[in-house]
Amino acid sequence: MNRISFPQGTLYIDDGGKVRQVVFASAGGRKPAAGWIKLVEKNLPGDYLVAAADKGLDYLLSADIIPSFVVGDGDTANEKNWEAAKRSSRIEVFEYPCDKDLTDLQLLLPRLPEDALWIITGIFGGRMDHLLSALHTVHAWARKLGGPIILADERELAVIVPEGIKLNFRPPQGESPVAISVLSLSETAKVSIRGVKWPLEKAEIKREDPYAVSNEMSEEELLSEFPEVRFACHEGEAAFCIVG
Repeated sequence: MNRISFPQGTLYIDDGGKVRQVVFASAGGRKPAAGWIKLVEKNLPGDYLVAAADKGLDYLLSADIIPSFVVGDGDTANEKNWEAAKRSSRIEVFEYPCDKDLTDLQLLLPRLPEDALWIITGIFGGRMDHLLSALHTVHAWARKLGGPIILADERELAVIVPEGIKLNFRPPQGESPVAISVLSLSETAKVSIRGVKWPLEKAEIKREDPYAVSNEMSEEELLSEFPEVRFACHEGEAAFCIVG
C-alpha cells in the first residue's frame, strides 16, 4: 500500500501490489503554490523521481526543486530557466520543436517509469481545451498502466482510479474537505464510497449522468478517532476528487 501525504490530507492507495516508487511531475497548467510543492516533496516516500513539462520547470524551481529531466518546446517556460536547464549537468532536457502534434504533457508521460505511482501537479485551470486534453491523456495512461494517477495542487486533489483499486483519504485532524466527488470516466463504473453523508455501495454511476458530486464527510465519521473516506472502484474507471 502506498501512503502519500498532502497538506490537505493523506491518501492510502491499495492496488494489491507492493509499495511503488513515486514520480512527482509538474505540467504547465494552473500554478501550484510553491509552499505546497515544498511540503509535498518533503513528505514523498523513498527514492522518488521529479520531472517537468515545459512551464512546470518554473513551478518546481520556484520551490527550489530541481527536476531530473524536463520535456517540451520551451515556449511557455521562463527563457532564462529553460536555457539554464539546457546548460545544467543536473537536468536532462528533451527539447522538441514548437510545431508538433503532441502536447508537452503527452511527451512527458511516456518517459515516466510505468511501474511507479505518478503524482502530477500543474494540471488544473487554464483553458478548457487544455484541461480536457490533459484529463483524457491521463485517463488513457491510467487505463494502460492499470494503476491510479494522482492529480493535485493546493486547491484540488483528484485520483484517476481504474477497477480493482481502493483508496482511503484522511483529512488533517479537525478538518474536513469542502467537497468530495466521484465521476465515471468510462461509460459506466461500479463504485463504493463510505464515510460520507451520501454513501454508495457497489453502485453503477454513468459518465452521462454525473450525480455523485459535492458529497461531504458524515457527522458520524467526523466524530470517529481517525475520520476517513473509503473509496473503491469495482468496475470501469472513475475519478475520486477532493476539493478544499
